[in-house]
Amino acid sequence: MHTHGDAYLSPNSGFGDHTPSNAIGALFREHGEHYIEAYKPDKLQIKLLRAIRVCRTPTLGGTLIRCIKCDHQRFQYLSCGHSQCPICQGIKRVQWEDRLSGRMLKVPYCHVTFTLPHEINGMARRNPHAVYNLLMRSAWKTIKKLISDKDEAGGLPGMSCVLHTWGSDLKYHVHVHCLVTFGGLATQGKKEWVWPKRRNKLASYRRMSGNFRACFLRDLEAVMNHKAFVYHRSFEDVRNEMMRKRWVVHNTQLVTDSRILEEYLSRYICRIGISNSRIQYDKIQHTVRIQYNNYRNQMPGQAAPKAILELDPLLAIHRLMQHVLPLYFQRSQHYGLHAGSTYRKYRPLIPSLVKQNGHSIRTLFQILRLLLGIAPDECPICQGTNFEYSKVSADTTYIRKHILHNRSPTQTAARA
Repeated sequence: MHTHGDAYLSPNSGFGDHTPSNAIGALFREHGEHYIEAYKPDKLQIKLLRAIRVCRTPTLGGTLIRCIKCDHQRFQYLSCGHSQCPICQGIKRVQWEDRLSGRMLKVPYCHVTFTLPHEINGMARRNPHAVYNLLMRSAWKTIKKLISDKDEAGGLPGMSCVLHTWGSDLKYHVHVHCLVTFGGLATQGKKEWVWPKRRNKLASYRRMSGNFRACFLRDLEAVMNHKAFVYHRSFEDVRNEMMRKRWVVHNTQLVTDSRILEEYLSRYICRIGISNSRIQYDKIQHTVRIQYNNYRNQMPGQAAPKAILELDPLLAIHRLMQHVLPLYFQRSQHYGLHAGSTYRKYRPLIPSLVKQNGHSIRTLFQILRLLLGIAPDECPICQGTNFEYSKVSADTTYIRKHILHNRSPTQTAARA
């Protein structure tokens, strides 16, 4: 029999006898149906919500693994497999990071962040696919224009970018993180790697900010004229307001070892907003605690201090659900020398000193060892390597016991 177990759920506390510790899943199981009734989410959000609440639970079945040497047993439940699930996408995240490493050239890299002004948030909420695509294309056009300019470098760069729609506290904050080569392949004359005039950045802040704003607003007019675009203001009103603002473009120091940046970009490539380690759910008080970076109190040259945000369960779920991507939208994009077709075209012309090395993809066992911190093919008790595997059938009563009983009175009466 599966029971709820401890009332206070954090990443280190159990949830039932055989259900893995999971504060996000517990929150969605307890309040998911209430949220659907109160907030009326769309089909994509409902699909993700109902996938998260059964991810790695007896609902999906799994495998019972028994060590033959010491008789130690553990349950391994199946994952939901949803591309935006914050619980089960660890393997895909590491695989994406490996593929990104294979695109990197042996040159310094800049981490550049392009942020949309918050005045455009309403437009982005109503037209996410169009605005998100426009943001990523505008970021690339800005980088390409600056580095291809002879006054800066005069070459074709490479760029990989990942879209984020959240801040550390899960508020709606649309921005794109970009890994950009420092310099590019010369497009005229001798095919060699050309470096920017500045030693530590691609271009001045004012120039990057002004070009980003110009690229976005220039293409926004055509996007807003599309009949599927929904917004209550005219392009002229939006342009006049946005031209008075300085758009934020954050450019960090150069790095020669890009592995830390690759890991940072991959952290949320296959999930939304938050990891299970930053959220705690108190079932008795019905509160959710989220750990976030308090940038308002950050001291120069130091990491942002941590702070705790307490939210109502329905509001916490809503803050997560507002970051669900549109159908078929790709959170990551590769441009210039990082794009496969462009790299193949220019590969014979790229100097051998900056060519990417052949990168080996980690095996599944290597990834599991990294994620779990243990050898997946060894018993954690006796280090034995011989196991007996038994299939665990899906528990069809789990949803009724742990989810359906949490329906609101209105839902229950409607079903009756």
